[in-house]
Amino acid sequence: MAFTEHQRKQWALAQERSQRDDLQGTLEILKKLVGEIPESAVLNATFANTLKAVNDIEPAIEHFQTAVKLAPTSELYSLGLFHLFWSQGRQDEAFNEMRRFETISDSAEYKKIVAGIHAHWPRGA
Repeated sequence: MAFTEHQRKQWALAQERSQRDDLQGTLEILKKLVGEIPESAVLNATFANTLKAVNDIEPAIEHFQTAVKLAPTSELYSLGLFHLFWSQGRQDEAFNEMRRFETISDSAEYKKIVAGIHAHWPRGA
């Protein structure tokens, strides 16, 4: 999937606004881009991260889920969804995402997460 010249410019502008911490400006641009190119995993994931930054959690989850659906082998998008679920106390959903990803790929990052959980909450404790 290729961006048009206008979409490339908008994407660059969104990244520039994000770097300046202009989250509302970033959201406006990304919302339009995701509307134009809903099949873009990177746009959905970036939009999700920005929504998370302004604490708009449910739409952030939806866009991370879309990104994961579009790019199921992306560890970055999977981890984004996992951490968002976890931060909201939705551990079952977080672990479901971890298991989904680990059925298709080996993840050193998920192994670290599990080791950290076991270290914090030893079995039988």
